[in-house]
Amino acid sequence: MHRLVGVLLLAAIFPSIAAAQAPPSRVLFRVFLSDGRVLSSYGEWARLDDRVIFSMPTQLSRDPVELHLVTIPAARVDWPRTEQYAASVRAAAYAATRGDADFAVFSSEVAKVLNDVARIADPPSRLKTAERARQKLADWPAAHYSYRIREVRDALGVLDEVIAQLRVTVGMTSFDLSLSANAPLAEPPPPPLPPPTDAELVEQFVAAASIAESPVERIGLLKTVMRLLDRAMAMMPGEWASRMRRAVTGDLDREQRTEQAYNDLRTRSLEEANTLAARGRASDLEKLRDKVKEEDRRLGGQRPGDIAALLETIDLEATTAIAAREARQVYEKRAPAYRKYRRSTNGAFKVFTDAAIALEQVRSMTGPAVSVIGPLTKRLASASRGFQKVRAPEELASAHAIIGSAWELAQNAFRLRVEAVSANNIDAAQRASSAAAGALMLYQHARTDQLSVMEPPPGK
Repeated sequence: MHRLVGVLLLAAIFPSIAAAQAPPSRVLFRVFLSDGRVLSSYGEWARLDDRVIFSMPTQLSRDPVELHLVTIPAARVDWPRTEQYAASVRAAAYAATRGDADFAVFSSEVAKVLNDVARIADPPSRLKTAERARQKLADWPAAHYSYRIREVRDALGVLDEVIAQLRVTVGMTSFDLSLSANAPLAEPPPPPLPPPTDAELVEQFVAAASIAESPVERIGLLKTVMRLLDRAMAMMPGEWASRMRRAVTGDLDREQRTEQAYNDLRTRSLEEANTLAARGRASDLEKLRDKVKEEDRRLGGQRPGDIAALLETIDLEATTAIAAREARQVYEKRAPAYRKYRRSTNGAFKVFTDAAIALEQVRSMTGPAVSVIGPLTKRLASASRGFQKVRAPEELASAHAIIGSAWELAQNAFRLRVEAVSANNIDAAQRASSAAAGALMLYQHARTDQLSVMEPPPGK
């Protein structure tokens, strides 16, 4: 038992060779593509649905590190290899930071338990305690990136001998072979790759540009490559750098020409769609759709997302044009009925508008004089009789009925106001105020609705 404690304490005191190595100054993950190419990721990548997002360094020789945000299709990634490498980077980062300290604390805890085992007088209790310590020791590497796995194996070998002796002590003659046949301890992941050179970074950005789906991102990546080549041309192989610059220049020119061609197509098509929509003929817009598709085929179908959005816009213009044309047709059909309604009700509405000033005074309980209310009430009653005889168009009938109710409330408000003034009755004045407020509210809302219905559609 003391031999085992010594093994653990020595392992805690002396760091492993891997941990003794200088930690990398910057943690670089890698995204391995299905075609074998590799991209560097400064920090961990993020997988969002069918996209992978990460930051690629444009240089690693000075601080702060320059980064370029990259988005590529998840389907282009070799995920088993990428995730395995991520485990290697995490293991290396753990070994370079917390590994030794964690292992020292853990080793001391296990050593203390084993020292306690030596003091336990009861053999069965001693065996159970030793077996628990073994399980804890065996579990540690899986939760700590297999750090110090060699030392853990050595300690487990010694502890297995101790446990075997303890089992003999308690009279166990048949040994459970699972003691030494537990699931094998996972090997630590291989060490991370060295940082990429400037030339390798250039090749990685070219690879990212070749699979980026967004035209804007492709152009941005290619421009980054040009900046890298301009900045580090003297430090790269001359013939390779010249060849790479020619290739990237050609790709960038093609992308920019294509982008300009699609921008021109979008601008022309939207202007034409607006003109055709004003005429209200959906067939013209359908022809424009066909023309856009034909132009897209001529350009090689290189912007499917842009073309889909453009066609949706044209469809929307067509739908709007049809709706506007139908609205104009409906309005033109109903306009004579609206004109007749206006002629039949203009006089009545003028009377109510004139009465609105007096109704506001009733509502605020500030007037008007009884001498004013009498003639006004007679005019309202006369106008109301004429208004009730008017047959409103179907779409105005509901508001017409509400206005009739407002008229009745207005007359009631004036009647209550006369009663309040004559009897000096505050309760009657308040009821008159409520009636006047209701009359004004109903009239204003219903009249606004009527005018909205009778308003000609835009463009008329």
